[in-house]
Amino acid sequence: MKVGLIGLGRMGEGMSRRMMKEGIEVWGYRRNYAKAEEAFEKGYVSGVATTLENLVQIVHSEDGIIGKSPGIFQLVIPAELVEETLNELLSFCVEGDIIIDHGNSNFKDSRRRAERLSKLGIAYIDCGTSGGVYGLERGYCLMVGGANHAVSVCAPIFRALAPGIGSAPRTDPTTRATSA
Repeated sequence: MKVGLIGLGRMGEGMSRRMMKEGIEVWGYRRNYAKAEEAFEKGYVSGVATTLENLVQIVHSEDGIIGKSPGIFQLVIPAELVEETLNELLSFCVEGDIIIDHGNSNFKDSRRRAERLSKLGIAYIDCGTSGGVYGLERGYCLMVGGANHAVSVCAPIFRALAPGIGSAPRTDPTTRATSA
């Protein structure tokens, strides 16, 4: 599985590293290309792209041949940048692509975006993500919302990012302690 990750800040880098550990090929994009290259040199991403168009081409390619196979693109950027980035990204996407928004967008914006993208044949997954810089080690808490098919296709990504049931001790149900 190959994905394009847009946003290689501290959280995006951590998410990339967790996915790579599980065998997912992660190509990154960051507007500051020098910082993106640093992430690549440190082994935090499989490779980096110079533009969003280049990222889409890389994710769509198989063995160096650029085709029209669907791609998965993850937005790990602040919610206020999602709309602008999404608009730019959409000019390069094709029917069948999946876009995952980890930007903690307002649910009303997510619904609107999902409706808009579905008309283009592109799936939009709203995936509220928390964990910050500690997510690399502990895993990320995810609230995934989207079409069943797209969520199923992306299940290996979500499994790689989530902490897993064995990562924290279970709350004793016989005490008054909360399960939070």
